[in-house]
Amino acid sequence: MLKKLSVVISALIASQTFAATDEVVVTGTYSPVTTEQLASSVTVINQEQLLALSSHSLVDALRQVPSIWVEEQGGPGGLTAIALRGAESNHTLVLLDGVQLNDPTNTRGGAFDVNNINIDSIKRIEIIRGAQSAIYGSDALAGVIHIITIEPTKNAEQNLSLAVGEDGYKTGSITTTGTVENFGYAIKIQGKDAGEPIEGSSAKNKEALAKLNWKQDSQNIDFSYRYLDGEKTSFPEQSGGPLFAESRDLDRSDFTDQNAALGWQWQVNELWRSKVQATWFNRKENLTSPGIVPFDAVPANGADTDFTRTDVSWINTIGNEKSVWGNIGAETKHESGDSKGYLDVGIKLPTDFSLDRKIDSVFVNLNGYATEDLILQASIRRDDAENFKAYNSKQGGVRYQINENLSWFANAGQGFKLPSFFALGHPLVGNPNLKPELATTRDTGFEWANNSTSINLSYFRNSYKDLIDFDNELFTNVNRAKVETRGVETEVHWHSQNDEWQLGAHASYADIDAENPLMGRPQVKAGASAVYKLNDNWQFNANYLWVDDRLAASRYTGDALVETLDSYNRLDVGAKWKVNTQLSINLSIENITDEEYSNDIGFPAIGRTGFVGANFSF
Repeated sequence: MLKKLSVVISALIASQTFAATDEVVVTGTYSPVTTEQLASSVTVINQEQLLALSSHSLVDALRQVPSIWVEEQGGPGGLTAIALRGAESNHTLVLLDGVQLNDPTNTRGGAFDVNNINIDSIKRIEIIRGAQSAIYGSDALAGVIHIITIEPTKNAEQNLSLAVGEDGYKTGSITTTGTVENFGYAIKIQGKDAGEPIEGSSAKNKEALAKLNWKQDSQNIDFSYRYLDGEKTSFPEQSGGPLFAESRDLDRSDFTDQNAALGWQWQVNELWRSKVQATWFNRKENLTSPGIVPFDAVPANGADTDFTRTDVSWINTIGNEKSVWGNIGAETKHESGDSKGYLDVGIKLPTDFSLDRKIDSVFVNLNGYATEDLILQASIRRDDAENFKAYNSKQGGVRYQINENLSWFANAGQGFKLPSFFALGHPLVGNPNLKPELATTRDTGFEWANNSTSINLSYFRNSYKDLIDFDNELFTNVNRAKVETRGVETEVHWHSQNDEWQLGAHASYADIDAENPLMGRPQVKAGASAVYKLNDNWQFNANYLWVDDRLAASRYTGDALVETLDSYNRLDVGAKWKVNTQLSINLSIENITDEEYSNDIGFPAIGRTGFVGANFSF
């Protein structure tokens, strides 16, 4: 323990923040504000910073963010899930352009697979830590990750991007953006084949993105649409993977994701802004699994699922956002999920279920400067879901600018998560009497910044109860677990006066107190990054990551097995050559030291791999 704490303390002295102190964010708030006007712990990563962390993988980029751990099984086709501050992977709400992507029909309780997002479609990522149900309602127990894709540009721009890598990796896209009078547009079409860097693990997808906006006087209309069609293969979860699985048969998934959003905003007068927004998300997936054989630990199974979520909200922002303002409004959400599945135990047992629910919500949010340097915030939201009692979520925070460089923030919030459709309705393991999962989170921290350096240090303490778990004896899902997490996290970033050098580091420590050990979560994670601009044409970057040991579970022997995965170091490097104003070449080598480690029992990590890409603007 002392050794692990020393790693964190050392990182506090020389540690990476991605967010400027006055950057505008749209996550964790009903109306856009600067990071200085939020009492929560915030990380913002822009496109340039994201691609410096990884040129091809959102999973690898997010590993460099404090208190985020991405569980991964093998390569691109394996399961990935986000654990934020030690919470369960389905406790993080994931948004794409304002549309919620969590699917409650999946076996992971609604956890989102971040491998389904192509990194070069992303304009920026906003991460808000802590329970956010007072803003977002159900699912935001541990925090929110908001992925914002390409946006219209002022001038017409076109971009052609191509990349290839080892083990069959290839991707290509074409993008056009611009503005004609009051009308803005951004359109992107992409195809990607991640190859097969690990035996059995492959992923392919095709994606189309479109964003349109119209602005005139006091009104503007925004529309976005995304279509993703993909297929994946992987060894089954807990099967022992490529190293230990008795059978070489694979999980296979074919899926389509669609999401759309339409918003209308009207600046009624100087003190009143009204916004109406409608969002739609649909996921269809056909999944087949051979199970874990020959021990029948998990029989062969499959499911054909179709999930749809529609959401309509009305938000009124009243007041002056430089002094006192508030947000008041209402929201209605409808979720519908169908699953036609089977479990093969010699005969195929049907595992069909079909559920839907409506959630009506009202909310009030108040913000005000008590003094020029002290801002206070409070939110309350009431969510009334069918077949559950209404739940009131509260949140309060404070931020104080101690001096020109140093500020202090503190925040406390409540969260709840409705049981997933799978947990409620699966005919073999489902339990219709499950209660919502609950959370109370608190954090406090300091931010210090000057013209060249920014430092963020925060402490958190979170409590979760009524967590949904599978009971082997009762062979059903039950509410029983209670989990306490506490820890510290830090980011530090420094850049030279002419931006020739950008250096940073990050560290996080999480202590988890649970009835049963939680899998796949390291207690300590730390890393560092460097970007060096040799001249206007050449840029070099390096990212280092150290991950503590962590527990993992498997059933490849026929019995439940828990092992400790060793800690590891990883170093990625890259270079960018700007050939001329239109053409740039990107080179990267992931895991350059060829470190051998496992992401899960029997699932080795990808070894040293090279990539080369070209971007042509015209």
